[in-house]
Amino acid sequence: MLLLALVGAAIALEALASWRLNYRLYEWRDSEISLGLAFGWLVSGVVGGALAAVSISFGYQHRFLDVGATPWGGALAIVLADLVYYLWHRLNHAWPWLWASHFPHHTAKRLNILASARQGWTDVISGTWLFWASLGFAGFTPIQVGVYFAVLLLWQAGVHVEWAPKLGPLEWVFVTPSHHRVHHSLEPAHIDRNFGGVLIVWDRLCGTLAVEGPGPITRFGLAGFDADSSNPIEIVTLQWRAMFTRWRSPRGTPRISST
Repeated sequence: MLLLALVGAAIALEALASWRLNYRLYEWRDSEISLGLAFGWLVSGVVGGALAAVSISFGYQHRFLDVGATPWGGALAIVLADLVYYLWHRLNHAWPWLWASHFPHHTAKRLNILASARQGWTDVISGTWLFWASLGFAGFTPIQVGVYFAVLLLWQAGVHVEWAPKLGPLEWVFVTPSHHRVHHSLEPAHIDRNFGGVLIVWDRLCGTLAVEGPGPITRFGLAGFDADSSNPIEIVTLQWRAMFTRWRSPRGTPRISST
């Protein structure tokens, strides 16, 4: 709850500064939808978090390694959990049943701290919680992985901003606002790039890195989809409905993708 309170306070401060300085970082309709999606995500996240804990616990009880018990276990948990996040996030943009849950997050037209909480509600159905079992099998406890989730929540809140400049040498190791603006950008060269959660090194090693140009990125969201004309329930279910339509008919509704 403390972490959520910190994120909520940061959202309020950013929105207030945006209003006082006339930066227009928050638009009414975009923010309304983000809030609706965020509240639904908080409810579904309780179930998803519990299932993730069960998944990690099961893996830990049947672990093949004991990496978490080493002197560097805490640090290794964060690094390896971030690698799992990178792989999961990249697959979200490639596999339809994962994209169906991830799709709502990419419908934000403005990149602000509130957009970090603009999430889908169906990760439980997509099976996101199963990915984390791998860390249990490696010998990490649910508490060690839970620390990573806390770090990830705060870090991702901090990188969903339009106003932060590039951060110099930190850009080589960590995911920064500049990197994540590219991830949400509508520019063709930026599509399906920068999947890292906390560390950008995975994108560097796997060839999915794209850097922000000298000019500011001003277009975010998904090409061909206007979230302002929808509501949170329609957004959450859209890709699931499209996927079921394709299964019933080869001429079904095409997938609105990140590409």
